[in-house]
Amino acid sequence: MVQQPLWRAANFVFAAFFGLATYVQVGYGVPTVVCLTAALSEDSEKGPVQMLAGAHLLLCVAAAGKLLSDMTSLQLAHLLNSEEGREFGGLLLVIAWLIITTRRPTTGGWSPWLVVLLSVAPVVLWGYYHFYSGLVPLQPQHCQGAI
Repeated sequence: MVQQPLWRAANFVFAAFFGLATYVQVGYGVPTVVCLTAALSEDSEKGPVQMLAGAHLLLCVAAAGKLLSDMTSLQLAHLLNSEEGREFGGLLLVIAWLIITTRRPTTGGWSPWLVVLLSVAPVVLWGYYHFYSGLVPLQPQHCQGAI
C-alpha cells in the first residue's frame, strides 16, 4: 500500500483540484468529498462515502462513453478545443482517481509513482494548456480569461 503521508497528500492535491473544478461544474463535487474523506480519515474505504463514490464512478463511465460517442461522430481534430474533449479528459481523471481511491488492493497496493504522477498531472496539464503561447489562441473565448 502507498505510504500514508503520500496517500493523504495526493488526496489533498486532488481535493483542491476537484474543488476548483467544482466551482465551474458541480459534477466534480462528489470526487472532492471522496478525496477529502480519504485524506482526513484513516478508514475511508468503507461506508456511505464509498457507496457514493462507486455510484459516481458508474455515472462517470456512462458519461465518458456518451462523450466518446459524440466525439467520434464529430471527428474532432484537437480535443482541447472542444467542450466535449475537455469534459472527456476531466471524466477520465475522475474515473482514474475514483478507481484508485475506492479499489485499493489489500496486498501490495498502488505504486507510489502512480499516485504521484496522477496527482501532479492535472496541475501540469492545466498550466500547460493555459500558459503555452501556442495553445492560448486556440482556447474558446470563455476559457481565455479563466485565470
